[in-house]
Amino acid sequence: MAGYQKKSSKNARLIALGFTAFILIYLFGQLWGFANLKLRTEQVDEDTIYDFVRAQGTVFRSEQLIEPVSASGVMVYNCADGDEVAMSEEVAAVYSDSTVSTVNNQLEQLQHELDSLTKAQTAKATRYTAVSNLSSEINDQAGKIVDFVQDGVVEGISDQKDELVSLLNRKKIALGQEESFEGRITELNAQISYLEQVKDQQRGVSVESPAAGYFCKEVDGYEEVFTAEALEDITYEGYQQLVSSQPQTVSDAVGKIVTTHVWYLGVDLDNTQAQKFELGDSVRLDFKFANGQTVTGEVVQIIPDNERSNTVVIFECKDVSDRMIKLRQQSVDIIFTTYSGLRVSSDALRYEQNVPGVYVLDKTTIRFKPVEIIKDNGNFLLCEPRTGTDDSHTLSRLDLVIIESGGIELKDGALLDEDTVKGVESSNAGT
Repeated sequence: MAGYQKKSSKNARLIALGFTAFILIYLFGQLWGFANLKLRTEQVDEDTIYDFVRAQGTVFRSEQLIEPVSASGVMVYNCADGDEVAMSEEVAAVYSDSTVSTVNNQLEQLQHELDSLTKAQTAKATRYTAVSNLSSEINDQAGKIVDFVQDGVVEGISDQKDELVSLLNRKKIALGQEESFEGRITELNAQISYLEQVKDQQRGVSVESPAAGYFCKEVDGYEEVFTAEALEDITYEGYQQLVSSQPQTVSDAVGKIVTTHVWYLGVDLDNTQAQKFELGDSVRLDFKFANGQTVTGEVVQIIPDNERSNTVVIFECKDVSDRMIKLRQQSVDIIFTTYSGLRVSSDALRYEQNVPGVYVLDKTTIRFKPVEIIKDNGNFLLCEPRTGTDDSHTLSRLDLVIIESGGIELKDGALLDEDTVKGVESSNAGT
């Protein structure tokens, strides 16, 4: 019995020691956290966000195939994708000698140099005033090329390089390092003329455009399937059958002509997304996943299914470019609402007399600045100054908004000592 009492007493002491240690650790943690509380701010900046729907889209166009030619040899194209051509204009030619490809590359390089030097000559008249502007443009252009390389983008980098060379040549003229490029320009014209003669001697069959429109070398077999005419009076079920169809076999077509700048994008959406659109709505279509660009589209057809669970929305577009003309079935972001305003973290939002606003550190003074909330995005807000406030209480870009008080009472007009202000930690809005 005595042994049992001794064991119970020992257990009680252990429990008491454990509890005491827990209390000490808790108090130490509280004191440590209190001692490390700091006033934290963030800098207000302007921002724009979008409400969008991401979908898989199908492009419909009016297109006409360029029929294959019977002659054998090397096909050389005279037009780039997206170039506007007239009916019967030569878009390509067949050459008997394979060296024409080398000749064509030489011609292209010489023409780029000629264009660059001809453009540089214009700098002579503004020799003393253009240098600083040219230096800035050269730096910007070099930065663009670095961005292309870092992003792994190959398409378009040649054009960026040519522009940089042109700027460097113009700067040589402006600085007086070169008096004139006339000698080199004359030499280039002679070389181009000679190579053109060599090329013409090898020319065989000419390929002409069957219609006026926009040239595209790429053919995908849907030219006679995904047509603008196919969308007329189409049902939801008809659309589904159309987009699930297989491409047609196209044998040796030289390319195609898109006969109008008007084209259509169809997307199949569930009704919770489709109800965001009405006939006549203008949206932005972002094809960034296809290395495309952002174009404007107008809702021209809304086609629900019989159960009203899904809807096909058709957008009409009027932008043509070398990239957009190749699109067929691609992911697209449909941007239907844009919000712009001042960006602040949600942690900064406070209320005074039920009025939303933020506390701003103005040198050593705390000021409450009322706001109107434009968009609550969860982690941050887009807002604008509340109307009717005086200048000292109007939120502005670069203001330092308080996101953590550090134990300091937040009150409009409160003054802080300089030591407190020196210890303030700051970051950019939303980071």
